[in-house]
Amino acid sequence: MYSWYDIIQRMKGLIEENIEEVPRLSDIAKKIGYSSFYLTKKFHEIEGISYREYVLIRRIQHAALNLYTTRDRVIDVAIKYGYSSQEAFTRAFVRVYKVSPSRYRKMQKPTAHSEKSDLLTINGLTEIMNTEGGKEMKLYVKQMYDWNCYAYYAEDVDKKYWEYFENELWWKLGNSFIKQYDGVKDFKYCAANFTKYGELAIKQRLKILPTPWEKALSLFIAEMKKLNIDWYVHGSTAMALWGLDVAPKDVNIIIANYSDFDKVRSHFYKFAIRPIERCENWMMSGLGDIFMKAVICLAFHNKELEPYDTSNLCQITYNGDEIYISSLEMLKKDNENFNRPDRISMIEKKIDDLS
Repeated sequence: MYSWYDIIQRMKGLIEENIEEVPRLSDIAKKIGYSSFYLTKKFHEIEGISYREYVLIRRIQHAALNLYTTRDRVIDVAIKYGYSSQEAFTRAFVRVYKVSPSRYRKMQKPTAHSEKSDLLTINGLTEIMNTEGGKEMKLYVKQMYDWNCYAYYAEDVDKKYWEYFENELWWKLGNSFIKQYDGVKDFKYCAANFTKYGELAIKQRLKILPTPWEKALSLFIAEMKKLNIDWYVHGSTAMALWGLDVAPKDVNIIIANYSDFDKVRSHFYKFAIRPIERCENWMMSGLGDIFMKAVICLAFHNKELEPYDTSNLCQITYNGDEIYISSLEMLKKDNENFNRPDRISMIEKKIDDLS
């Protein structure tokens, strides 16, 4: 379940990886799995500018940094970034920076815009993570020169862990991965939390360390009592609460009614390790991750399911508190969607045992 924000970040990542020769939009659309028309429409909605304009600006920003940090001729920089003549390059450059490339090069230092999305200073560095393969995976939060732009960075990732980062829509740079955020509301809390808990969170999700999901769930229940809204536990945590032999790597929570989005976000944004954001027209209407001893994944049902019928759920007592969890039938269907035959068998056996 990925938000449109995540998908647009993936598009931006593909642009950055191939900035000197950006792939055709049709090729990007094929790779991501949507039509070119729909991608450009959503890109403009989220970024506030067209896809074409974004590519132009990013190319010029990279070219500006090249001008400032090298002695390459202007015409060589122009050709490197896809311009057939120095005149065409100059027109595009002036459009973005309001000065010519030659004048820009003489400036004492480049403007902040030229360095936006270039990772320059380490804002937070976790301890070295030793993996079984002998590599040392290092995790950072890197602050951009643009104050409202930052990224999570995983360096020297063992190949056996690549699938996790790819599935989470981090974009790949050699043996490293980056997850970039730009213009996110209250981003400073996410950056601070990832600096503090990022290594622990990823170690838990990769199952390098056990996940204390029971403690995380108890902390979450205590906070949710303050909000008085409908919610339930889903995924592997719900399976564990049913007594099935699974080891949750995080806690999946679904907020039953999308109308409670603002209330939930206002309460939990200071715990966020991944922004809590709306994503209408997607499988869910809102997504985000918080960290409370473990990663707690928040998802919000779509509007058409409101008000949500909690009678479809199972109510249990957990450490003295009455909470809702997904039914076995819901969990079976979910695991069928993700093609997890081992879990399906466990659930079916549990259903038979209870019948």
